[in-house]
Amino acid sequence: MRKFGQWLVLAVVTAGLVAGLKAASVPAALLLGPLLAGIAFGLGGAVVRPAKSVLLGAYTIVGCMVAVALARAVGPSMLAWMPVFLLMAASTLLISAGLGWALARRGWFPGSTAVWGLAPGGAAGMVAMAQERGGDGRLVAVMQYLRILMVTGAAIALAHAMTGPSGTLPVADWFPPLEGRSLAETLALAGLGGFVAHRLGFSAAAFLLPGLAGAALISMGLARPSVPPLLAAAAYALIGWNIGLGFTRSTLRDCVQALPRILSAAFALIGLCAGMGLLVGIFCDVDPLTAYLATTPGGIDAILIIATTVPVDLPFILSAQVVRVLLVLLAGPSLAAFVARHLG
Repeated sequence: MRKFGQWLVLAVVTAGLVAGLKAASVPAALLLGPLLAGIAFGLGGAVVRPAKSVLLGAYTIVGCMVAVALARAVGPSMLAWMPVFLLMAASTLLISAGLGWALARRGWFPGSTAVWGLAPGGAAGMVAMAQERGGDGRLVAVMQYLRILMVTGAAIALAHAMTGPSGTLPVADWFPPLEGRSLAETLALAGLGGFVAHRLGFSAAAFLLPGLAGAALISMGLARPSVPPLLAAAAYALIGWNIGLGFTRSTLRDCVQALPRILSAAFALIGLCAGMGLLVGIFCDVDPLTAYLATTPGGIDAILIIATTVPVDLPFILSAQVVRVLLVLLAGPSLAAFVARHLG
């Protein structure tokens, strides 16, 4: 099938999955539907992938949604929790690095592969750095994307279990009245994030810059951006497809022998971070779902999408995840490289 036909069928299948998941009151159906469709098409041999520039645009839209939600968290309350957020972020880094070191020492994975595969940074960046430093790039790619998939699936399942059947999920108004100024401000924020991310080669800036700058402008009363539901759904779809289509038959075939170990390593990392979430819930007096989403490792875009669809302390989750991403970007690669150098 030609690429246009693959995109068309993928869109139709995704729409059907999203409708079914929404009928079943599954949280984050707009992300989970494209994710499942992408996995099926990737394993089925589809060759389509979202263009990098289009995917960057999707991240900027998520960033604008983050800005609207994060604006409520900007202020003294966020600063009061900053030591806790920094401790949570540092603990996630140390847990991932320590687990990677332990698995490598036990001989589960060759060389420094486990360290790069479990590092909670950008998947593409970790694959590239692993290849530069003698790791198995194929295994690292599978470990990274499978971990993101498992984190997302676990978060959605937990949210569904804890929020119950949902009359609680609001029915989306797909065609609300549009305010020209709000839409223009949204597009300006998105354009700024995309431009900076492209010029710096720093993809995380695509949602971090609109999110942080937009939240500050909203808090000061200088802007009021809003994201139309159809635009948000398109961004969710592109992000879900990008993760799902990364699972191809050739990649999994190359790594099939290591798959049980990859799954075990991912479960161990998720379990350790979930344990930290229990402590955070007790110490910070937040509900278990909020604590779990605030501490779960990796896939900030997916976690933020899930958090906007369930009744949780959204500012707490946003603040914790943003601080973690910033610390991971600043220290994650260096820490992983340090552990990898000392494995020998």
